[in-house]
Amino acid sequence: MEVVFGTPSRNCEGSGICMVTERFRPGYAIPCPHARVIIYCDKENRELVFRFPKRYLTEQIIERFFSDNVFYVEEAFLVPDRLIHQWQLPGKYIPSGCYPIEMYSAEWRLYFPWPRG
Repeated sequence: MEVVFGTPSRNCEGSGICMVTERFRPGYAIPCPHARVIIYCDKENRELVFRFPKRYLTEQIIERFFSDNVFYVEEAFLVPDRLIHQWQLPGKYIPSGCYPIEMYSAEWRLYFPWPRG
């Protein structure tokens, strides 16, 4: 999967996740900051965990989005239908807010509550 960073209503400016999509094909270019992500569903804690391998993050993305202990989401973002159906999630949107960031040797992890609405 791929995450496009930014705020949906501000053309990828701002903080958060603009969209989550299937991986872009090789050579496909978009002007917005984006990176590969591994998403899994933690049913026990009712969370979606976004794992960002460090090798796929640019310095600009790290400085802009991962330089704090929390990840700021200015606007709710949509979880892809495929994941909603696959994990039978109760909603479609991750709400705005501040979410914890965990740093590991090879990746950053973000923890989001199950989507609502």
